[in-house]
Amino acid sequence: MRDSRPHRAAGFTLIEAALTTIIVGVGVLAMLTAQQAYHQKNDWAQRTDTAMLLANELRELTLNMPLSDPFTGTANLGPEADEDVNDVTTFDDLDDFAGPVDVTGFGPGITFNPPINALRQPIANMNGWSQTIDVVNVLQSNIGMIQTGVGQPLGTTNSVRITVMVNYQPPNAAAPSEVTRLTWVQ
Repeated sequence: MRDSRPHRAAGFTLIEAALTTIIVGVGVLAMLTAQQAYHQKNDWAQRTDTAMLLANELRELTLNMPLSDPFTGTANLGPEADEDVNDVTTFDDLDDFAGPVDVTGFGPGITFNPPINALRQPIANMNGWSQTIDVVNVLQSNIGMIQTGVGQPLGTTNSVRITVMVNYQPPNAAAPSEVTRLTWVQ
């Protein structure tokens, strides 16, 4: 006896194949997008981690330094005559890191490019990275103002606020951008 029902040819129809292609394509595209987002987050995490490491290098460098020169005191604020602004190995006190101090008692700070470590040595292979350190006096009665940028002229109090800003300039960027800022009172 012969079956009178019509038989369908084996395989997929054109509609089924097209629908399968679309579903697989959307899945692959979603995986690529997720991977790209992962790489961007990983780049950000790596940059912030590196920036904190560089900021902490300067914190460790300055941690046990006196506020002003052990010999001249506050008579000469900023780097003394025998200290070179471009040679951090000659710095012996915190006010040296303020840079040349003007008549108002404030200095511009110092930028290290390439960045330096706590041993005052340049760190190799840190292209695009820089550290800027700023030192100002603060009132002991107003330590809560640590983050606001309000400072006193150098040599006027027994406490200093040190701020380190770490910047990074990617190879294709026109200007560096701040990655992290670390502030403490000493």
